[in-house]
Amino acid sequence: MILDLHDRVKVAYKKLKQMVHFEKQPLTLRRRLAEFECAADFEERLQIIVKVAESKAPHETAEFKTWLDDIRFDVIPKGVDGPRKRDEDQGSFVSNVTSAPEHLVAKVNYMFDGPVELHLLSVLWLMIEGAEYDHTLSKHCSGSRLHSFVGKDEDHSAYLFKKYHELYAKWRDSGIQKARDLLSEDRQSVCVIGLDVREYYYRIQLDWEALRTQIKRPVPKGPLHAFLMQRQILGAKFFTCIEEVCKSYREKLKPMLAITHPDLPEQATCLPIGFSASPVIANWYLKEFDDAILENVRPAYYGRYVDDILMVVAMSKPPEDSDPIKSFMDRVLVNSGILEWDETAKGFELRSRPGLFLQKQKCILQYFDAEHSTAGLDKFQKQIEENASDFALLPVDGDESPVAQVAYDLLYDGSVNKFRSVKAVAENRWELAGHLAKQTQLHLMTEGSVDRVLRDELFRFFKGRNAIEYWDMWERVISFLVVAGDQKGAERFSKAMRNEILKVRTTSSNMQAEAGTRSQVDIALRQSLEAHLELCMELSLAVTGATDSGNSTATRLWRNSNLIRHHLVAIPLLNYTSFDGNLASPWSATGLVIDPQKVANSPRFVHFDECLGFVDSGCVQRGDKDAVARANEVYSQFHGSEFADVTSELVGEEVSK
Repeated sequence: MILDLHDRVKVAYKKLKQMVHFEKQPLTLRRRLAEFECAADFEERLQIIVKVAESKAPHETAEFKTWLDDIRFDVIPKGVDGPRKRDEDQGSFVSNVTSAPEHLVAKVNYMFDGPVELHLLSVLWLMIEGAEYDHTLSKHCSGSRLHSFVGKDEDHSAYLFKKYHELYAKWRDSGIQKARDLLSEDRQSVCVIGLDVREYYYRIQLDWEALRTQIKRPVPKGPLHAFLMQRQILGAKFFTCIEEVCKSYREKLKPMLAITHPDLPEQATCLPIGFSASPVIANWYLKEFDDAILENVRPAYYGRYVDDILMVVAMSKPPEDSDPIKSFMDRVLVNSGILEWDETAKGFELRSRPGLFLQKQKCILQYFDAEHSTAGLDKFQKQIEENASDFALLPVDGDESPVAQVAYDLLYDGSVNKFRSVKAVAENRWELAGHLAKQTQLHLMTEGSVDRVLRDELFRFFKGRNAIEYWDMWERVISFLVVAGDQKGAERFSKAMRNEILKVRTTSSNMQAEAGTRSQVDIALRQSLEAHLELCMELSLAVTGATDSGNSTATRLWRNSNLIRHHLVAIPLLNYTSFDGNLASPWSATGLVIDPQKVANSPRFVHFDECLGFVDSGCVQRGDKDAVARANEVYSQFHGSEFADVTSELVGEEVSK
């Protein structure tokens, strides 16, 4: 038995493409992947990866070094400074003005932007060795867990990681449910605490040799000896490639980090955010911390989602009023040897991983006494459940709520019925995203132009500071306007965002560099935001087949690679055909067939109900077969066999398929 690398590379490509398909942002890798697949030498480039992998030292090949040279990064804002808080003795001042001559970005994040070939090598490493690291983690580690198929030799699926939203919901809801059970059933008072590791990906200090030798897999003698040895050798070679990618990326970031993260130690690894190997390594790095808490603290609930930590601890007495967070941390985590207070860093340092800190000011501690009302916790859980299903429920008669009503929350101090209780106006990202999703789906199902009031409200919301604070929602707005047939409105929105980008500059007490040096970060930040905005326009316009400034090449790339947003296609599977019209409003789609190439490189799983919807739409010729039988033929094109146990009835006659 010999591991077929040609086959493994093709499977790795499927896994990478599905992962990218479900990612929201950034869009840089999505564009790279579309260009990679649509290139004339697509198959040849896959074979080059095989050639590099088969070489004695892949990291020393000329091809690999060329890929390293092409590593870049995107700079994105981590937050925009708002107006300074007024002292309590000055009263409350509430304003809806977000405009300013400049938008001051206090912190930035760096996102990995490298060639597709490096991403594929990363996926190959996960397929060979990733599961061995993932399996060492406890069930209490919830974020970025590999799918159960990964690591199996017979795996030809497109699955790589488990669904992140399901993992996140389980991590969050399990903790809240445990707190409720202790309060209501056991009548125990509890503390619920949320912790966050400061700049986790940047401050990890990896010992590559320790990571390399962490997983020991004895190789038995016999027929499988050669096969298992091949896996070990390949895993070691891919691991070295991952190490070289991380080191090269760190070196390229070094000038920028000196400005934005001046206190970052030289030995900090700075794991690439957006590189598929990184979350697996990041999870493993905190394994000792997880084990120490579970063994020494034994909380009622412990869960970690990458660098976010949630704990529920039964506690008969509340923490001290003078400094409840410090009191809790000392009593539970410092005394048990998990953390120690660092006065210089003003944070709690992880004893198992020096250099990593939990910032006290970012700790969220809630104490619930079993003898008092738990309505606050009940209401919080109910709100979470409502939000979780919000995107799945479409309005029956339309949603006429104005943007202003869903996009803002009034923050109160006291009764909600008293005007003087209003302390601030806060933007509500979740509600706005849900509102846009509903409006977009309505326009996909019905005819009609964009409501002018709605469009104007969107423009007002994305004005000033909000334009940069919510940069990751630009695509949602542009997609909505494009799908609703308002391309000019989308272009107007794009122009408005460009004007706001020009006002962006970085400023922070942590950025010790001179203004001239800091301008390098400003330029890189603006360039990244402008590139993201351009990709938002490209990706949205590709759905309708329209172009921006005659850029038809971009439309072909997105549609031929099938990396458009599939939820914006009005008829299921229409984007799997050669139809070149408006996918959001396909009135002329008839006599179509499924494209075998798009099937082979599908970025997602196709369900039977989509095949049935495609047939029922009239886009495909049915012949003398009923809809179910024809849909099963379409289904078999995607999966190699028909969907079992499907029946249809024609004039009282049952036809089993």
